[in-house]
This record gives sequence, C-alpha cells and structure tokens, in this order.
Amino acid sequence: MNYVRGFAPWLCYAALSPLDWRLGMCAAALVAVLSLATRLRAGGVDLLGAATCAFFVAMAAISLAAPESGLNTWTCALANAVLAVTALASLVVRRPFTLSIARSQVPQEFWNAPRFIRVNMVLTGAWTTAFAAAAAACALVVRYDHAAALPLITVQVLAFVIPFAFSGWYAGRAQAEAAAAAAEHTTA
Repeated sequence: MNYVRGFAPWLCYAALSPLDWRLGMCAAALVAVLSLATRLRAGGVDLLGAATCAFFVAMAAISLAAPESGLNTWTCALANAVLAVTALASLVVRRPFTLSIARSQVPQEFWNAPRFIRVNMVLTGAWTTAFAAAAAACALVVRYDHAAALPLITVQVLAFVIPFAFSGWYAGRAQAEAAAAAAEHTTA
C-alpha cells in the first residue's frame, strides 16, 4: 500500500490523462503538492516525492499555458524518464527511494542494517530499470505511432506492475533469508 501512496500522483495522472492531459497533470500536481506538504509536516521529504512534485507542478503549468504544444504526446516517455533519473539518482547517493517505503514496514533497528540497505538497492535498481525501459518503449511507440493508446497504456501498466510484483517477491525472500539466518544464529 505504501508504494501506491508514493506513486499516487503518477497513478492519478495515468487514470485522468486519457480524458484530458491538462486534467491529468493538474490533478496529479494537486496530489503531489498535498503529499509533499504531508511529508513536510511529518518531518521529511524523500527524493521521489520532491521530484514528483516538481515534475507535475511544472507540467501542469505547461499544460495550461500551452495545451497545444505537443508535449502531451511525449508525456509517457518524459514521465518514465523522470522516474528513471530520480530512481538512479537515489542509487548514486546510496539512498534508494524504496527506503522510505520499506522503513514504514520494518522496525527501526533494521533501518541502517547493511542487508536492509542492500535489499533496497536491488529493489530500487529494479524500479530504475523498469522506468528506463518504459521511457524507451514509450518514446518508440510515440515516434512511430503517436496515436497508439493501447501500447502506451500497456507500457505504463507494466512499468508499475512488474517492479511492484518483483518488490513483493524479493522483499519476502530477503525477510525469509534474514529470519533463517537469525534462527541459525540463535541455535548455534
């Protein structure tokens, strides 16, 4: 559920943009600003939240100021590229964006454990790969048939479903391995 909350502006955009890209951008910007304000009140903002807010506020302004700019045609590729760059940046600074989500599900004593950080580096790597692949796929679809809605929707859905499923599987596997190691340590 925390992944859904973290990606709420992106999901809002994906749901509403087929009706009108301006509506999708403005609704996503509103959700992103409210989410950022909530995080600020709670004591911290993560890189994904800040980048999401900046992206949607800028894109909402562009969509209202220049709705016929043609930028809406490339939004799928651009949005996934922004997510890929943001996720990659979080890896480069060794603060994978999945940490903020994972920390809400794991006791605080594990937050700085090397295994916990490593698992989140892998998870963020999977999300980065999915977003980069989706950006490239969207760009190809738009380049060759910008009106092809079904392929674009399929790419968008897969860009979230695949890493989401992988995250659940990998985190579960890592928890099982940690539990087995802890059990082995206490019996030794």
